[in-house]
Amino acid sequence: MHKLFGKIKKLRTNENILIAVNVLFNSKSSFMGIFFMSFMISVSLKSSPMSYLAYELSVYAFCGILCVILSDILRSHPVNSWRASMFFSIVRILAVITIDPNFIFFPIVIGFLGGLESQLYWRPKDFLEIREVSNARRDRFNNIHMILVEITKIVMPIVLGIAISDEGYERAAIIILIISIVQFSLSFLLRPSKKIKVEARSLRESLHFAVAHKRVRQTLWMQALRGMILTGCAYEIVTQLNIYQSDNSNVELGGFQSCASVIAIILLLIYRRIKKKNLAAGQAMVYALLPAIVLLPISAIIFPGNFLIAIVLYIYYRAVVHPLFSNSVFDVYYKDAIKKAIHDDAYRIQIDILGELWLCIGRVISIIPIFIFIGLDRQDLVLPTIIVQSIIAPIIIIAIRKSETSPALDKQ
Repeated sequence: MHKLFGKIKKLRTNENILIAVNVLFNSKSSFMGIFFMSFMISVSLKSSPMSYLAYELSVYAFCGILCVILSDILRSHPVNSWRASMFFSIVRILAVITIDPNFIFFPIVIGFLGGLESQLYWRPKDFLEIREVSNARRDRFNNIHMILVEITKIVMPIVLGIAISDEGYERAAIIILIISIVQFSLSFLLRPSKKIKVEARSLRESLHFAVAHKRVRQTLWMQALRGMILTGCAYEIVTQLNIYQSDNSNVELGGFQSCASVIAIILLLIYRRIKKKNLAAGQAMVYALLPAIVLLPISAIIFPGNFLIAIVLYIYYRAVVHPLFSNSVFDVYYKDAIKKAIHDDAYRIQIDILGELWLCIGRVISIIPIFIFIGLDRQDLVLPTIIVQSIIAPIIIIAIRKSETSPALDKQ
């Protein structure tokens, strides 16, 4: 821990603020994930996950639509957009507390606010990280960031699980509301190191630019594939649903999340150490863990209702797929590729916005079949669908490897 604080001291003030704000942002993920699913199913008149699935679809559909509508604002005012996302985070939690969850448009309203919060947060946040974090310090920044995020994900699920068990979901929502207010206040401490001045570039211009440059085009396709299987996808929802249907208390649900975060920290530290000594060996570790993306859903089909397999499937997603494949391997590559390939800030932001659109399209495509099958009461088709989607996962890793060895883009 002392060594971790020593590394934090070596970061610049803006880098520490970016980490702190994002740690607080991620600390809320467990509430708006499996706990929110548990809440929406428990208050549903038919005890069905359909309302939660409608919420997830609404979040990503609105996120994709809003990234196009708000592209000029995200490009011209990234810092203000970043701060506005935290304001809408406060509004979303207040809506969860005050609106009747059985109101027919409840999942759509919360989904819209979630999409607005996400869209205003991630693109400006990625842009600020690209500008404020040099390539020389990026590994240190990412290491500290991921460790602190995972530590938060160990503590918060247990805290929220206990709060929900003792006082109900409203008490947990109030805790999240306080975190959102602190996060919003902290964002005003950020002072960009350089004046952000971005020339006007239309989304159409940026799309033509992406089509004309192979590596940029590859990053967009990888974003779509990533949305289908690595993050915010049907695989995540199904793992949460399997755990919920195992009839566990909220404290136990929190405990499973915390356990997954402990394993994630261990794997990330091992991956970083191996990668530092030998890049190929680090990649080999990723490849070795990849087959389980397909094997675990197959096991769940062979042994239906098996509690142990449900836990392993859930922990595998939380500890391996999301932090190792998506947040570590993919994010570092994606941000470095964009920074090295595109030297024009206007294009850089717009390409990142296009990447978000592709990501949301992948997520919606992933979730729609699950929504339809559960709506038709054909849950037996859910896991086979996840297996088919999981086969796509190796394509992402292969595409990343191929892009790393492809020729650099021509200078703009």
